[in-house]
Amino acid sequence: MSKILKIAYLPLTKANWTNPELEKAREESRKFLASLPGVTVVSGEKMIEDEPSAMAELEHCKREGVDLVVAHLLSFALGVVLPRFARALHTPVVLWSIPEPPPEGGRLRANSFCAANMNSHILYKLYIPYFNVHGEITDPATAQGLERAVKVTRVLAMLRDFRIGSIGGRVPGFFTSDYDEMLLRNKIGPEVIPLTALEAVALANDMPREKVAEAKKILLDDASLHDSDAPSDAQLEKSAALFAAVNEMKEKYMLGAVTLRCWPEVIADEMYGITLCSTIGHLNNHGVLAVCEGDVYAAVTLSAMREMSGENPFFCDLIKLDGDCGVAWHCGAAPCSLCKKAFSPRIRRSSTVGGGGVKGCVCEFPLKSGRVTFARLGETRDGGDFRMLIATGEGLDTDLFVRGNPLKVRFDAGCDAFRNEILRNGWEHHFSMAYGDLTEELLALARAWNIETTVVR
Repeated sequence: MSKILKIAYLPLTKANWTNPELEKAREESRKFLASLPGVTVVSGEKMIEDEPSAMAELEHCKREGVDLVVAHLLSFALGVVLPRFARALHTPVVLWSIPEPPPEGGRLRANSFCAANMNSHILYKLYIPYFNVHGEITDPATAQGLERAVKVTRVLAMLRDFRIGSIGGRVPGFFTSDYDEMLLRNKIGPEVIPLTALEAVALANDMPREKVAEAKKILLDDASLHDSDAPSDAQLEKSAALFAAVNEMKEKYMLGAVTLRCWPEVIADEMYGITLCSTIGHLNNHGVLAVCEGDVYAAVTLSAMREMSGENPFFCDLIKLDGDCGVAWHCGAAPCSLCKKAFSPRIRRSSTVGGGGVKGCVCEFPLKSGRVTFARLGETRDGGDFRMLIATGEGLDTDLFVRGNPLKVRFDAGCDAFRNEILRNGWEHHFSMAYGDLTEELLALARAWNIETTVVR
């Protein structure tokens, strides 16, 4: 898990509106927030009823270094408070409103939604990212909304300080892996560190034998060698040495993820002489998010989805989008943690490089079944901003009917609708897939970045 997230809980009301019922709601709500994993609540011990008490709380939050403001609108509240907090703390805001209680003697008792309505307009105009949650703390949907806001805030905070090592740049002709370094830095946060494949290869070639042996053991603990098509010992050792080299580069340059120019140079005998597919999968399986073919925007999306889902995502192509189901696939670089149950991953030679059966190493297995979400972070046509594509489906029980890492997927919208959206609107050809339905989390993330989204469902 990432760093401890500090939450400023602001139970907002107006003077003379506080009552025992609202006090109970404040106490229970603060207790719930404090119970969330990886979270500490630094305020909210008493109601905030006027501007002076709000400003005193703001000074306290500044000293604490807050990551998220949860504004619990227990009644109508002044519109000057939240913008002051959000701008001073540079944090997202949760606008938490409550259903209107029945009036007593004709008197309005909360007017909470109206306060949320007013504040949402202010935050929207100020370009301050915010989440909206409406309901009592006893409502499971309310708890789910708060948990989602915390999860997305954690992603936002992570990516603001994120570093991606681009080892070798993108592969030839893959303009879909192009990226705008300053747009990414300004809009989302990650810094891209350009690195050379020569450095990675030199490190691997000079790797001490004991470190190569350690890395080789990790690889063989992940997957066994194919009975008849295993890579040579030299190829497997090169894969292990490169695994160790990329780990060293990650530490040296303080990287959160790496992208690799995995072909054509590194495959050539005069450069290194192996395919990098299984090396990339093993890196992912052991905490280093690694992406094929130099796709930086995929590294951003995969990092976000890993933080959201709590498990390894899958970098893939869609090789079939017709009929009842599509196929997500890549060449043998998936992390073994995603392997189909009762199937054993096998390290073998590539089925395509050099005509097949020549060079290792790939790691082949079908992916496990389950609910899945696909996403693509890309640029708008003029390159001035980002956009995001989201689609969901059901990953089906899949055999190894094609070499590599396949998963048959029954898309919720159907293959035709998804295919038409991709081709008519020119989406990049790499996709990030994670298990679970992350639609609402991704939509919240896109809203925080103020980018357009397309959901196919």
